[in-house]
Amino acid sequence: ASVQLQRTKAMRSPLIIWLHGLGDTGRGWSHLKHELRLPQAVRYAFPDAPESPVTCNGGYVMTSWMDLETIPIGNGLPDDAKGLADSTQIIHALIDAEVAKGTASEDIVLGGFSQGGAMALLAGYSYAKRLAGVACLSGWPSLRAQLTERVGGGANAGTPLFIGHGTQDGVVLPECGKDAAERHTAAGVQVTFLDYPAAHGPHPAGMAALRSWALEALKLEDDE
Repeated sequence: ASVQLQRTKAMRSPLIIWLHGLGDTGRGWSHLKHELRLPQAVRYAFPDAPESPVTCNGGYVMTSWMDLETIPIGNGLPDDAKGLADSTQIIHALIDAEVAKGTASEDIVLGGFSQGGAMALLAGYSYAKRLAGVACLSGWPSLRAQLTERVGGGANAGTPLFIGHGTQDGVVLPECGKDAAERHTAAGVQVTFLDYPAAHGPHPAGMAALRSWALEALKLEDDE
């Protein structure tokens, strides 16, 4: 039995799928693997959002997971229900493809930054199979009216969540991160929330905390 257990552990292939922000590409977050310094077994996927007109940028076509009416983004942001649904389907299909190739859903963390973080919250907690964890940096909760039912009644009700947000963020206001933490906590999720003195972007304290959280969520031993 111990031999089988060792073989099973050796065959694990943990994956972090990370979703970028407005106008960016997956490549813009490829530095994440170097910042997190997770064990070599961890793989990363950085998908690109589809291109579409974005209202807050005068209808200019760019990579975007959903339409945004205004920036800065606060708790009163109107939801682009169709864009959110379409992108959720894309992200679920990406996870499905990885599972079909042999990666256990419980070995996958779905995370993102800004609107990518908003999508990670929505797609992660509406996915039909249990994930290892969901991470949201500088993001916000969407489709709030259905959030408690979506999260609490889904396969990922017990999936841990990491939320990090800069206290000086003028693009996605700090109230959004706090609201996401409070709403998911109320829905029964184990939330790790950290704010840090930063504008709209990553911060060393946030990366360090995300690393520790990811090690635990993916049940990995720290090799440093």
